[in-house]
Amino acid sequence: MRMKMYSAPTRDEAVALAMSDMGQDAIILSEWEADEAYEVRAGVERATQRVAPKFELKADPRPSPVLQINRYRDNLKEIMMWHGAPEGFADVVANSGSRLVGASKDPASGFSAALEGMIGFAPIQPSLKKPIMLVGPPGSGKTSTAAKLIRRARAANARAIPLVADFDATAGAAQLASYLQRDTTKIPSFQMPDDLTEAMTSLKDTDHGIVIDTPPINPTDKEDMERLRDLINLVDAEPVLVMSAEGHPMDLEDSVQAFSELGIRRCIITKLDVVRRRGGVLCAVASARLNLSHLALTPFIGGGLIPATSNRLARILLEDAPGAEILKGAA
Repeated sequence: MRMKMYSAPTRDEAVALAMSDMGQDAIILSEWEADEAYEVRAGVERATQRVAPKFELKADPRPSPVLQINRYRDNLKEIMMWHGAPEGFADVVANSGSRLVGASKDPASGFSAALEGMIGFAPIQPSLKKPIMLVGPPGSGKTSTAAKLIRRARAANARAIPLVADFDATAGAAQLASYLQRDTTKIPSFQMPDDLTEAMTSLKDTDHGIVIDTPPINPTDKEDMERLRDLINLVDAEPVLVMSAEGHPMDLEDSVQAFSELGIRRCIITKLDVVRRRGGVLCAVASARLNLSHLALTPFIGGGLIPATSNRLARILLEDAPGAEILKGAA
């Protein structure tokens, strides 16, 4: 009697595989249900269509490539779920990553391939040739991001000026001056939109880059959003959303979606250094179809603002997630 082991996701598939290979005279000798597959041992009295070499009969059954990919996909999903991503988004990332790279030994390659197809990447050039207006909800880190962009421009030997739209009279220029270690009087601040646009017109023919820090906007407040819409239409600058990685995934998704409906197309994610679970904010950016510009990884003004790429996002997802090291040996 010749005997062989067959493995498939279900019993019916395993039996069908045995019958197809050995013929209808095959007898199921034993069955075993593993965690990720169903195995059956079949035998036949006559010779099968394909006679396996002796070394193949002695060897353990080789893992099915499909099972390897499924295991890789499941582990990618587990990591995304640990990061607090909604299950639907975790499924899309895991399925896309496993489909694009197969059963890779490196989880970063799966995340990178999946995110590359779900999120656009468009870093802000250090020269700031086009004026940038930072917008976002309270506590998102707009002012520190403005300071980082100014510092970044100087490091690239570009001339840049920070402007503060202090329409709510909260002395935002003082905080920005502190970050940049300047005197407050040297940070232009404006309490009326018309004054801001007039200042920008006077700077139009210079070679200075411009970064505008705006008042915080509550995305759940219709009046706040209408004021922001008017400001975007009035000021000749690209609005860039600054969004903290903190918060409930559904709140983050609602907030990012509200800002995207005003025509905002680029986003900077901040406070990645103070959260361990980053799936919610990535889902929000992907759902709103925004382009990621930069990632803020430290609170220090002199650094921590790096251009966003799919590879960097993949590494960030693997920094603290349990099971990431185990996944490297999955294949």
